[in-house]
Order: sequence, then C-alpha cells, then structure tokens
Amino acid sequence: MEVELEKKKPDLKLAYQLFKDTQQDNLEYIYRGKFNTDITDNILSLAEESLRLSEQKLSIKKRVYFVMVEGLQNITRHQDITTKDIPVKPGLFVLQRKQNSYFITTGNLIEKKNINELKSQLEKVNSLSKDELNEYYKLQLIDGGFSGKGGAGLGLIEIARKSKGSLAYDFRKIKGKFYYFYLLTEIPFSETENIENNKSINFSLQNIKELHDILNIENITLNYSGIFNQENLVNLLGIIEKQMKGTLITKIKTFNVMVEMLQNLVKHADHFQLNHVVGNHGIFFITENENEFVLTSGNYIKNERVNDLANHLFHVNAIDNNGLNALYNKNLLNSERHDKRFGAGLGIIDMRLKSNEKLDYFFEKIDNLYTFFTLRIHIKKNEFKIDRFYIEGKDDRPEIDLNPIENVFIIKGRSIPENAYDFYQPVIEWLDNYIKNPNSLTVFEFRFEHLNTHSTQQIMKILQRLKKLIGDSKAKLKWYYNKDDNDMLELGTRLKELIDVDLRFIEETH
Repeated sequence: MEVELEKKKPDLKLAYQLFKDTQQDNLEYIYRGKFNTDITDNILSLAEESLRLSEQKLSIKKRVYFVMVEGLQNITRHQDITTKDIPVKPGLFVLQRKQNSYFITTGNLIEKKNINELKSQLEKVNSLSKDELNEYYKLQLIDGGFSGKGGAGLGLIEIARKSKGSLAYDFRKIKGKFYYFYLLTEIPFSETENIENNKSINFSLQNIKELHDILNIENITLNYSGIFNQENLVNLLGIIEKQMKGTLITKIKTFNVMVEMLQNLVKHADHFQLNHVVGNHGIFFITENENEFVLTSGNYIKNERVNDLANHLFHVNAIDNNGLNALYNKNLLNSERHDKRFGAGLGIIDMRLKSNEKLDYFFEKIDNLYTFFTLRIHIKKNEFKIDRFYIEGKDDRPEIDLNPIENVFIIKGRSIPENAYDFYQPVIEWLDNYIKNPNSLTVFEFRFEHLNTHSTQQIMKILQRLKKLIGDSKAKLKWYYNKDDNDMLELGTRLKELIDVDLRFIEETH
C-alpha cells in the first residue's frame, strides 16, 4: 500500500500536541529533509550539546556520537534517490533519550531492487554475538566488503557493535519502486544495562513512523523539542540557514525572525520541570509550503503572565506599520519596565515588523501554575518573484532554462544563431533583474557543443554579470566540456582569464 499524504494548514494546537508526543517518547531532536555536510555538522553539534548536558559516562557519549555519525553519513550517501513525485523528504534523523538508553533513528529512500541485499545484511548482523560481530567486521574489512555507495555494510556492522543489541528496521512502500528504510539503534547508558526487548524496540520504531507521517502531512522540515539554551540556538540557526531555499530577501527575513523566536525561547520561557529536568522546555519547528515558511514555537509560561502577553499580542496585531514603529521606539526608550525578562516587548514587535504579517498565538492552560504558549509566524516567499526564462533548444540555438524557483540555471547545446545579440539580449536583461534579488546560491551551468564568435561575445557579457554574484559568494559557475573537445576547454579557459572569473571546468565522458 503506497503512502498518501494529505496536505493541510498547520493547526495552532499542533505545537502542544507535537510537544507532548515528542516528550512522551523522549524525542529530543528531529530533522527531516535534505542532508549535506554543513547540516550534518550542525546536527552533530546540536546533539553533542545535548550529550554534554547529560550525566552519562564519556564512553557512552562517544558511542552515541559514533552511531550518529555513521547514520548521518549513510543518509547523505544514499539520499540521491528522490523525485518530485515522491511525497516524502529524502532523509530523516531522530534522537531519543529514554530512561535507560539512547535511541537513534535514521531514514532514507531506497529502491525496491536494493531491499533484499540490505535486509540480508541486517539479518546477518542481528544474528551474531558480540565476539562474532568483531570477527565478521575483520573479515569484511579484509575482503573489501564495501557497497558501491561507500561501505554501508561495514557501517551497519560498526553500528551493531556500538549498540550492543539488535538493530530494528523496516521498509515501507512510498510510491512505485521507492521504499523508505528506517533503522533504529539502541545504546544503553550502562555496559551492563539490559537492552529493551524486541517488542519494545519495534513499538518505538512504530511510534517514529507515525510521527514521520505527521511531519510529512504537516510538511515540517525541522523539529527541536527540549531545553533551549544559547548553544542550541546557534546550532539550530546553522542548520536552518544551510537548508533554506528561496530568494536572498526571503532567506534574510526568515532568518531574522527565527533569531527573535529562538531568543524568546531561551530568555523568556519560564522554567518548568519535565522528565525530572528543570529548564526552558519548549518546541520549535518549521513548516514550508509553496508560498511561505511558517515558524512555530511553544513554551511554558506562568499563568500570571498570560493576560499581559495576550493583551500585548492583540495590540501589536491591531496597529499598522507606523504605529508599530512608534511603539517599538517607545519601548526601546522605556528602560523602567518592571518585567525585565519580557525584554520590553520588543521581540514581539520586531517579529511583527520583520514578517509584515499578523502573529498567530494560542494559550493552552496546563495546570494552576503554567500555560503552554504557542506563537506562529508566516514569512511569504518570493515577494519579488522573477518568472522562469526558458528557450527551447534547436539546431542553431541552445536550450536556456533560468528557473529561480527550482534553482536551475543552464545554457546547453549548439549556439550558432543568425543574430547572437538579438538572441541573448533577453537573457542578459533577465539576469540584470535577477541579480537585484538572487537566490542565496546560484549554480550556473554552461554545456555548449559549439559556440561561434558572436555567441562568445554574449556569453562574456553573461559571465561579467554573474561575476558580481561570485564576489558576494552567491554563485558557482560550471563549464562542461567533452574530454575530446580541447577547443571548448580552451575557450572556457580564455574567458576565465579575460574576465578574471571563478569558472570551474568539468570533463564529461560522453
């Protein structure tokens, strides 16, 4: 049965429900989306901070860290299987800390044809004792037991050795030939700790899969649930900054609002005891759709603060931009406010100003002392959207596809038009507009079969414009050439030297 995912608007009550669900299963950190080296490093730093604050032995922390590294590297190696038609993001990483163990769950897309081999590896690993695992690892190392993707077999053996128990796994059909592979690893706090039985571990994995469904339905790309401090704030911002797409203006605006939201959690959430730990417990997650980013935070506040905060939010939503700026200036000058932790209400006003949208909020009373406060902010995408520019390739002209939404910029084929100036002038005009508000990173590809002299002059103009983006570290330029076509390589080299532009050369074998 294939996974069908309903798309809907996020519910304001979702934050508290998601927070309760994650705390019930002791889910500290969840990331769903595309993985790269920068994002992986930030995820590890975030988890490392959580480990640092724990009271476990150094050997246990190292073991947990090792399994996280192996799991994240496995996702990164195998995440290239993705199509627009698949209703899930390519990768998943979940960190849990239960009473006696850490649980690490990873997930990635896999093709049906690869399932039997992977399942065979897992069954083999799970059937071996500790000593047998060590011998099997040495044997695989000597025999070169590596997969084509870079050692997934050895990675599984190493994860099993560190986990001290069986690996729980599942393959779930997504669409057509694509399945989702879940792998859950338990690492006990003590060398002598009993591993949870298979029934309990499989139950934990089932909960993760159900949560994954919620993340997919709500289109939540990142969720952090736990104690918020300055170190976690910095690492969360690092992850979000690396994964965010869209125009530079949208990215800056979203990032600035996130800083205020996370600082609000760090500085203004009231301490609450949860799972025997006192601190700034809360939740932060990002929802993304075609038109906007939706940022949601939730935290505990004392009941005595609810009325003042609700009145402040109502007032901030009711006034226009001129009124907001006047209120911001007034509060900025007012240093006599009694509630110093409230930050003179500047954060709320600032988020309203930066998002240019009314703030959604909700108060869920928990008991006689505390309320759970949810804040949701919408950031519209592509305020200055530039339409895609496309020209179909023909015998005498290249295909040109300049698509900021999909982040595709390519010119490929044969360029020998009758009038190169007239042909390329609309391209240059489009680029002039695009450069005013570019994507956070533009990767521009040139894949020519042939360039006549007049076309070369126009490509020089295009490179000169793209050079401005490179100067601000917002562009990478790639020049492809056939390994037997020295002329195209020489032409690219000449343009690179003439314009003094950072042009990367890539040899193709076909």
